[in-house]
Amino acid sequence: MKNFRSLVVLKRPQQELWAIMRDHLVDFAGDIADIEEIRQIERTAGADGIVDIVNEWRMRQQIPAAIRAMLNIGELGWIDRNTWNAATATCSWTIEPSFLGDYVTCSGETTFTSAMAGQGTRVLFAGEFDVKPGLLGALGNLAPMVSGFVESIVTTIIPRNLRAVVEAAAAFELPCDSG
Repeated sequence: MKNFRSLVVLKRPQQELWAIMRDHLVDFAGDIADIEEIRQIERTAGADGIVDIVNEWRMRQQIPAAIRAMLNIGELGWIDRNTWNAATATCSWTIEPSFLGDYVTCSGETTFTSAMAGQGTRVLFAGEFDVKPGLLGALGNLAPMVSGFVESIVTTIIPRNLRAVVEAAAAFELPCDSG
C-alpha cells in the first residue's frame, strides 16, 4: 500500500474554493492540462449538508505504449465517488480506475482549511493507493514495468493533478447572477 499527501495553499477564501470544487468541477475541467473531460454522473444532496457526487474523468495523460498494448488499455480514466461534508470541510473519495480496477484501490480525503487570515485556503489531499496481490504475478515479465508505472501514478501523477485541479478552481470565475 502506498500513502500519498499533497498540500496546496491558494489565495481564494475557503468557502469559495470549497463551493467551486464541489459545484463547478465540470465547468473548469477543460482548463486542466492533463484532463480531457470530467462528467458528473450522479449528485445527491442531503438536508444534513452532505453532498454525494459521482464523476467520470478522462485523461489526456498517455500510458506507455508497451503497457497499453500488453494490458489492452485504451483510455486512461476513472470514476470518483466523493462525499462532501460542509460541517467538517472535507471531501472523502474513492477512485475506480478504468483499467486494472479489480486489482487497484485508491481512496482518501481532501481537507479545506482557512489560510492567509481568511483570504486563502489550505488544501490537504491525502490517500492510499493499493495494488492487490495477484496483479504483478499475473503480468509475468511485464510486472516491473507496470509496477514502475503504478508507482509514478502515486508519486507524480496524483499529486500533480491535485495541484492542477485546485489551481484551476482558484482561478475559476464564478458565473454572475443575471437579473
